[in-house]
Amino acid sequence: MLRCLALWVLASIGNYIANAQDSTSSASLLAFGDVNLGRSVGQEILKGNITYPFDNVGTVLSQADLVFVNLESQLSDRQGETQHPKYNLIFCGPPLGAQSLKKAGITVVSTANNHAFDYNLRALKETVRYLRNEGIQFTGTNDSGDSIFDPLIVERNGIRIGFVAYTSFVNAQHGWQGYISDYDSARARAEIRHLRKSVDVIVASLHGGVEYVEAPDRETLYRLHLLATLGADVVLGHHSHVPQGIEGYKNSWIFNSLGNFVFFQPQLEWTQKSFGAQIRFEKNARGTKISRVTLLPFRAGKQPSFTMSQVDIEQMARRLRRLSNTNIEVSKNELFVNIQ
Repeated sequence: MLRCLALWVLASIGNYIANAQDSTSSASLLAFGDVNLGRSVGQEILKGNITYPFDNVGTVLSQADLVFVNLESQLSDRQGETQHPKYNLIFCGPPLGAQSLKKAGITVVSTANNHAFDYNLRALKETVRYLRNEGIQFTGTNDSGDSIFDPLIVERNGIRIGFVAYTSFVNAQHGWQGYISDYDSARARAEIRHLRKSVDVIVASLHGGVEYVEAPDRETLYRLHLLATLGADVVLGHHSHVPQGIEGYKNSWIFNSLGNFVFFQPQLEWTQKSFGAQIRFEKNARGTKISRVTLLPFRAGKQPSFTMSQVDIEQMARRLRRLSNTNIEVSKNELFVNIQ
């Protein structure tokens, strides 16, 4: 009798362990490139058209557990000014831009980029305040100037996802140091190593490189690779304003550049087209992995839209196949990355 009971207990334990290993939770991250809520987009927001930038994409964004963008403009009250009167490369979004992000379902932004100090320290601190007030989580800047940039940790469906962000340069010589997370390999190593102890997945954002080119320059590629080597599972590149290739590197996935999202640059074809990277994470007793990578092509601009012709989608697929080291397949209006 005791032997039968022992066998039953062992079998029950075995079934429990097997069921625990088979129990899988999942979460999806939808990542985009550059968002500029200044210039003419900012003027629309000032008129009260708060949802204007994201009117055509809200349905798609609402389907993801997390939505990430690179916020390329500060958010500051400039008494109606959203672009410098003399220099069009200096711009900022109005305070209501934070509500635009929230209403669109954007949950995480990187604020580490070359425009993070366009209107100096006051605007940087305002940006931090307005994002916090709307519950938009961010990484890449602080309002203390202490050179400490706490990684962001977000949990969805039992999966803990950590975010770090770096920029290779800032459009200012002085005054921003300590407030903006400039790229430093030693600090990145320490931050990612420490973050790894607390999360299941690490996403690193890097703003840098050369604008309007098909591939990262040597230094930027080295930095993207190093972030993956240090332990980032996903590395998101920004600044080129055009979509670049996708690389499976060691155990990580690198998106060299996600191009534009809300950014009006009609001068080039590829500044007006890009893709969102939808990344699915799965977690069970054996660990956490990336189970699917889907690419969502769209037209970038003041009001991005996922309405694209099949010709344009095929064109995007050809570009990414040429620039990537992985197979990319087309299915209707989506592209799928072969992650095997």
